[in-house]
Amino acid sequence: MFARALWSHTVVLLTAGVVLAACSSSTSQAPDDAARTAALAVGGAEVTPAGSALGVSLLAVAGDSRCPRSVQCVRLGDATILLGVRVGMGPTVPMELRWGAAPSDTVVGGVRLVFDSLTPWPSTPDPIAAGAYRAWISVKRLAP
Repeated sequence: MFARALWSHTVVLLTAGVVLAACSSSTSQAPDDAARTAALAVGGAEVTPAGSALGVSLLAVAGDSRCPRSVQCVRLGDATILLGVRVGMGPTVPMELRWGAAPSDTVVGGVRLVFDSLTPWPSTPDPIAAGAYRAWISVKRLAP
């Protein structure tokens, strides 16, 4: 009886180990069309989503009216960024996206761009230096 119970526990543990190993190996790589997040700096490098001819860069933070952490505000505020979007060898075209207001996303060249957040969050009413900003953008290649 003891040997039979030990054998059934061993089979259960081995099965669980195989299932866990299969799950971890199947999720180790994201598919090409999975959304990826990029942190863009003003004047920083251009991001090119895998499998596309699109180039995206952060030209400027055009506005930041988010409520500082040290202040109690009636509304959260919003932020506006100016992206530089280039398709192939074409010209870089400025495109405005907003956080906390519309439009927060757009589709260009079969790629969806979503303005997820802007860091750092203001902590005082003092302005943030342009070079300190990072715009977090989700980039997802859409199915043809």
